[in-house]
Amino acid sequence: MIMQKKPYISVIINNYNYARFLTDAIDSVLAQDYTDYEVIVVDDASTDHSREVIESYGDRIKPVFQLKNCGQGAAFNAGFQASKGELICFLDADDIYYKNKLSILSEAAVSNPDAVLIYHRGKYINIHREIIGEVFPKKIMQGDVSKRVQLYCETLFPPTSFLSFRRTFLARVLPLTPYLNRIDADFPLQMLAGIMGNVAAINQPLCYYRLHGDNWFSNNEFVQLDFETIRRLTRRTERAFHYINKKLADTGRPERINLLNHRFHSRNLFMIHQIGWKAFLKCALLNPNFISLWDRLDYIIFGILRRRKFKAVFAVDQSG
Repeated sequence: MIMQKKPYISVIINNYNYARFLTDAIDSVLAQDYTDYEVIVVDDASTDHSREVIESYGDRIKPVFQLKNCGQGAAFNAGFQASKGELICFLDADDIYYKNKLSILSEAAVSNPDAVLIYHRGKYINIHREIIGEVFPKKIMQGDVSKRVQLYCETLFPPTSFLSFRRTFLARVLPLTPYLNRIDADFPLQMLAGIMGNVAAINQPLCYYRLHGDNWFSNNEFVQLDFETIRRLTRRTERAFHYINKKLADTGRPERINLLNHRFHSRNLFMIHQIGWKAFLKCALLNPNFISLWDRLDYIIFGILRRRKFKAVFAVDQSG
């Protein structure tokens, strides 16, 4: 058996006003025990001292300075245009790679030549780089996951910094539309990869995901979940899935996604009285992506309690 050559890897760090964390991110890539890679830092028109941090590395990294702030999707586009790698890794500027991430990733790429997306697990850390919580994600999906992604509108894949894509795949789906992908730009890439090719999962943690209060993943939008926030989330999700379906059409793919099968979107619609009990419970009981029975029950109870809470708000909204 002839071994494939290990890939040249491009690590794209996207940064906006994270100068306080950026050194950790860049240093974690420069300290890799793998040698065949490049580091591209895309600064999305930061207003803090990020530029000084980036320039202090000289020619050890390749800087890309955006003229105006356009969000994560635009940073992905710019970074990809500047890259040369056969394998593209994304790293948020507040996260940190393990020292052996790229070497293990390269081995997975050789072992899974048909995988357009390779991802791994990680650990949460706090602002002081102390480990908190458990290794995540708990549930792993890999191989041909296209039918499952289409049917349930969900990949279960982890955040941006845990993801790597084949260049051949990204060349088909990029550029992203910055207006629709200012945040959470990895989501359409995950969905499209899950439908358009095989997925490989590395079972061990290879990145620290930093929780510091400003993450989109952990910010107040998800903690508060008031009526207007949920309504805004449903509209954003609908735009995202419309965009994904359009990308599938543009690339000649026949598949389309029915958003009503997405468990969290369905729950959001249920909570703000846009769908009824039958549709909500059908999604809650049939979806296989819950980790445990308690996870499923928690999902149902949360939806019911919020629906009751929002009943009066919905009545006023309708009368207005």
